[in-house]
Amino acid sequence: MDRKAWIVIALCCLGLYVNLNYSRKNAEAVREQEREALVEKEAAQRKEGGSPAATAPATGEGVTAGSERSEEEAKVPETDPVLEEKTFKLSSGDAVFTFTNFGGGIKRAEMSGQFAVQDKENLVSLNESESEPIGRLTNGVDQYLDLVYAHVEDWDTDTSISFVGKTREGLEITKTWTVEKQEARGASSEDEGASFRLRLNLEFENTGESPLNLKDYGIFAGSAAPLWEGEWDRHITLFYQKDGDYKKRRVIKFKKGKKPHFKEDAGVLGYAGVSNQFFATIISPENPYDAWVWGDRRAVQLPGIAGGGSGESIRLGMSLPEKKLTPKGDNKEALSFNIYIGPKNSRLLGLTGEEHDRDYAKVMNYGMFSPISKFLNWLLNVLFSSIFSNLSDSWGWGYSIVVLTIIIRGAMWPLQNKSTRAMKRMSKLQPQIKELREKYADDPNRMNQEMMKMYRDYGINPLGGCLPLLVQIPIFFGFYIMLQYAVELRQQPFLWVEDLALPDTVATLPFDLWPLGDGVNLLPIVMAVTMVLQMALTPKTGDKMQRRLFMMMPVIFFFFCYNFASALALYWTTSNIFAIIQMLITRRLPDPELKKKKGAAKKSFMQKMQERAEEAQKTQKAMRSRQMGGQGPKKPKKRGPRTGG
Repeated sequence: MDRKAWIVIALCCLGLYVNLNYSRKNAEAVREQEREALVEKEAAQRKEGGSPAATAPATGEGVTAGSERSEEEAKVPETDPVLEEKTFKLSSGDAVFTFTNFGGGIKRAEMSGQFAVQDKENLVSLNESESEPIGRLTNGVDQYLDLVYAHVEDWDTDTSISFVGKTREGLEITKTWTVEKQEARGASSEDEGASFRLRLNLEFENTGESPLNLKDYGIFAGSAAPLWEGEWDRHITLFYQKDGDYKKRRVIKFKKGKKPHFKEDAGVLGYAGVSNQFFATIISPENPYDAWVWGDRRAVQLPGIAGGGSGESIRLGMSLPEKKLTPKGDNKEALSFNIYIGPKNSRLLGLTGEEHDRDYAKVMNYGMFSPISKFLNWLLNVLFSSIFSNLSDSWGWGYSIVVLTIIIRGAMWPLQNKSTRAMKRMSKLQPQIKELREKYADDPNRMNQEMMKMYRDYGINPLGGCLPLLVQIPIFFGFYIMLQYAVELRQQPFLWVEDLALPDTVATLPFDLWPLGDGVNLLPIVMAVTMVLQMALTPKTGDKMQRRLFMMMPVIFFFFCYNFASALALYWTTSNIFAIIQMLITRRLPDPELKKKKGAAKKSFMQKMQERAEEAQKTQKAMRSRQMGGQGPKKPKKRGPRTGG
């Protein structure tokens, strides 16, 4: 292309950048207004509808408990109606659960040792932005029993808490929450994650005048909100297991222009829950049953110093099983639920799922690269726990990523070395390839045939140089997806990086450089530079257009990694440095000789594909010829001279 064409392209790119930047800022402003309006609307609705604190509790005085308890234990002291919220706490070691008498559920769950984003004081608190507690009973989509429970202190232990309530219809409900303490069960690996597990026992009795069915009621599984404003919407997810199949729905499904909520059949429900990027809430019935689930989104204000602003939370509820309760009958129904509220750690979820005979590992949302991501996560944890946790108190996870990268690249060394030598041999054929292109410029098929023949004569596989890249791509995406949800890397420093789960921002610009933002992230820049150096040492093959496209890869990966977790840029930088060292070693080796193979060499994959394509073209021509009569286009018949008569 000439200079004018390049100027036009540059101006078009500049115009596109200005337009996209303006559109993005305008879209962000509109989205922020929508979120603020939604927050105000929901706050007004709650104020008009009245909160449990302002409503007389639908509970009777002197509520009786289940038949399993003794008569002395079953007596609940008569008290005045509770008109104010009371909270109670249970600690399991790794988490602190705050319960409320408004709904008799978990108001919030604080993760010990897990601080909010760029905040060294406030802990991560799940369900913090939600007005409804986890485990609150419902009687429809986003409709909750207006029920204040009585806390029965006499039934409490150091690991359990109990609530009793009664609806206006006469449904008496007893809730007992029990937390597990890891130190009480031992520190064996199979008990890891025990402190994030709870058990909810529900007991129902119909003391009213009309029959009741538990299927008309449900249980709220809580909400999941972003940890900070920069968290992607695709990380905010609800999920459930339907007839053994894992189903999920992201918060983006409830965005503007789409249904505000959904309700659908969940078949035999194995478990259900919500999650953000690093934490999840999972509710699993002790005995799976036929159920339906519902979900919706809600605009929320995000807490924290670095967070702030607003975001979108996702919420989920599930129905109870079909259990009929006769009026004033002696039949009582008991249900049990196993609950996990904690980090999305692949190992912990796997152990918890095995304990409850459920496949919780799918909650990681690794997708099609799940086998690769699971293996890399397992190997990363093995390296840290067995080696680097003892060598370094602060940089252990960073060293683990570096060594994991070296292991991967070392395993690929033979393939990479073979590829490099193949590319060197191909580079020596460039003069002959140029001659073929000039000789058969008007006949591309013939040129390809001769080129494939030349590759076969010299025993060269045209795809040989691409194989390492093709192998690296699934590994890269497996690593990329694994790092998205690697809660182990949260708040872990390395070199100048403060948090491997966040971009390594070392400075902030006074302006926003779209699409990079206003942060100066050093590690992606180092990654791009090392990638350019690696390509400079790579033998040049292909035509100019192919080489230009190849040189665009550093730019593509730079934008890809710039605002992502710095752990990914650390992996790719280490991989590039390893490749550079490998290239320098390979360059010291004698160049491969370019000799024709004796005898008939096997046809390469590319040549076979070329021959199949040519055969297909011949078949299509023959079919067209038969359709036209078998003789090709008919020639016009010659007419004799006109005689005028």
